[in-house]
Amino acid sequence: MIIGIDGNEANIPNKVGVGQYAFKLLWHLYQLDNKNTYYIYLKEEPLSDLPKPRKNWQYKVFGPAKLWTRIALPFHLYTQKEKLNLFFSPSHYSPSISPFPTIPTIHDIGYLQFQNQFTKKDLYQLINWTKESLKKSSQIITVSQFSQNEIIKTYNINPNKIHIAYNGVDTPPKIDSKTQQDILSSYNLQPNNYYLYLGTLKPNKNIPFLIESYSLFLEKYKITPCPVKVHRYPGEGRKVGEAFPPKLVIAGKKGWLFEEIFATVKKYQIEEHVVFTDFVTENQKWTLYQNAVASVLPSTYEGFGIPAIESMKVGTPVIVSDIPPFREVVQNCGLFINPSDTNDLCQKMIEIKNPKIRQELSKLGITQADKFSWDSTAKSVLQVFQKIRLNRSKFGMK
Repeated sequence: MIIGIDGNEANIPNKVGVGQYAFKLLWHLYQLDNKNTYYIYLKEEPLSDLPKPRKNWQYKVFGPAKLWTRIALPFHLYTQKEKLNLFFSPSHYSPSISPFPTIPTIHDIGYLQFQNQFTKKDLYQLINWTKESLKKSSQIITVSQFSQNEIIKTYNINPNKIHIAYNGVDTPPKIDSKTQQDILSSYNLQPNNYYLYLGTLKPNKNIPFLIESYSLFLEKYKITPCPVKVHRYPGEGRKVGEAFPPKLVIAGKKGWLFEEIFATVKKYQIEEHVVFTDFVTENQKWTLYQNAVASVLPSTYEGFGIPAIESMKVGTPVIVSDIPPFREVVQNCGLFINPSDTNDLCQKMIEIKNPKIRQELSKLGITQADKFSWDSTAKSVLQVFQKIRLNRSKFGMK
């Protein structure tokens, strides 16, 4: 087969969310498949971290960049000499018109339920361009059973046309203790004395709610310190021997409509207890996971939830919202909370410090996380590619 792929989501410096999905998928297709021919379409020159060109893996770079999937990409597909068997998009947006079968990847459709959480421009594109991609697609890929059900229900699409390719999780790098300590010290953190949120700062992640719940946790902590060992050390105006409560680390780059997050920290006057890291590198990310009390993901909506699996991969327990995608992915390996009940999250933050609970969840989480890999994701996507080839062969099409 000759396969075209929109590689733009993978061709950015700081990859999160869909960018991470696209980047990992490209690399694992590159490693797994030496038989099919791939053309990766880009509006800018490929970054050095993308797979190197070879006989069956080439890059096509062209512009103009503005409205690339609407104008430049369709024009190129219609005028190029190569005849593709299919064109795959790791994101929602397929080319506006295409002479070849298209496969978009719909990660979630939360934009329909939470329209006030998006800018007008982004919302217009998500609603209209996604609907168009779905309507014109030959097959569709999504990342969870929950998202598959949502797409079927909302767009009245034949279930046989939609295929699940679960997100994967990397094998964590080995990071020596000195490097880990240096990373933690750069954020003024102590091991096992902070809660971690890791992800993009955007509305569906429910971060103001997390901050409010954490403020309540701090109040209860001051009145009745948690009955576990805490770090005691001088600094930040504290006397030697005074208990230092666990911090809240909010790691990730700014997305959109994030102003309320910083305003909430100021509102509760807890600036000294909350650490914002902005974008984190791979070593920083895995160090933060490995040394946290727990990862907290209080999202109101998700399509999958990669940070939950990443955290469980290194044995750090998770506190997650009781929403269908987390039930599907985390199963019985974490603590679940009502994402609108601050008392519930506060209590779970106290509960998860119990060594017996942490040990049990850590063991369960590692086993569950091992079910997800980028190799499996790539193999699932290749099966969908093969399905298009077989369907076209039935009708004598190349």
